[in-house]
Amino acid sequence: GWQRPRSARSISVMAESTPNPDSVMFYPGTRAVLGERAKTISFNNKYETSDSPLAAAIFKVHGVAEVMLAERHLTVRKKPTIPWEVLQPHLELVISQFYATGLEVVKPSLIEKEKATYPTPEPGSLEATIVELLEERVRPFVQQDGGDVEFAFFDHDVGRVHLKMTGACSGCPNSNVTLQNGILNLMEHYIPEVKDVVAVEEDEDVPRAH
Repeated sequence: GWQRPRSARSISVMAESTPNPDSVMFYPGTRAVLGERAKTISFNNKYETSDSPLAAAIFKVHGVAEVMLAERHLTVRKKPTIPWEVLQPHLELVISQFYATGLEVVKPSLIEKEKATYPTPEPGSLEATIVELLEERVRPFVQQDGGDVEFAFFDHDVGRVHLKMTGACSGCPNSNVTLQNGILNLMEHYIPEVKDVVAVEEDEDVPRAH
């Protein structure tokens, strides 16, 4: 039969829980997923995964609802009906086997495209300061919980920061409130102009009035 090349050792995949009971983060050993400074990419169904062999492989496992690829980990959200005891060993095996094949996680062009969801703020502007604070203080914390957050825009009239939230934090309603409060407290402390933080819905540029 076909022999796997010796160099392709299987990796040990680490799993870590998140505040959302239906989401678990997986770390592929010491290997990167998207690599440094890459923005997270989410896949909500198998039909979206043509540019990501890794996401496509994970969606073949029955019960997967969403896959989010980040710099050094990936988060899998499952359908509520299937327990992790059933799903997790399959996922760890699939991820380990995927890395042994040496395939690309995603098409490189996808990582670049993801960077420009929103225009980059002017250097020295208030928006640039907000982005810097998000990168240094906010994103590392949010990513620990298997989510990610991205600056959308700042409304100067009311001092409101609009953020796009993805991953584990987008699935559970109370975490969004907690997260927004936490981000707001931090931002207000460093940037007095910031008075409010809201999440942008996936399909709209301006959040709905609540």
